[in-house]
Amino acid sequence: MIIKSHQVAYEILKKKIEFEVEEFWCLALTSDLKLIEAKMIAKGTVDYCIVHPRDIFRFAYKKNASKIIIAHNHPSLSLTPSQEDLIITRELIEASKILKVPILDHLILTKKKYFSMAENKTCSFNLSN
Repeated sequence: MIIKSHQVAYEILKKKIEFEVEEFWCLALTSDLKLIEAKMIAKGTVDYCIVHPRDIFRFAYKKNASKIIIAHNHPSLSLTPSQEDLIITRELIEASKILKVPILDHLILTKKKYFSMAENKTCSFNLSN
């Protein structure tokens, strides 16, 4: 399957995520945006999920991903990125520049909607890697 839009990524993930607690997911993609694998990287509580860059990029490297999309859900149904969401996204973008595995987007999901940080220019994604 080719991930040609934020909506396609959302449709894949909403079938996999359990919305009772926060889950952090990563989509590993080929250079031409074919999905290699979607994997839950971390599972948290109703309002918090700890994720570490090494876990995300370990998965990306194991799958030989050229690019990734990261995502997590908000059981609260709020699509607004929290301060913690923005901090970790910026840290992951910086790591992706060093590791040469671009992050195309960070999605926040609920059962019915999603928020794309790339689409809304919430963070500066480096898509030229």
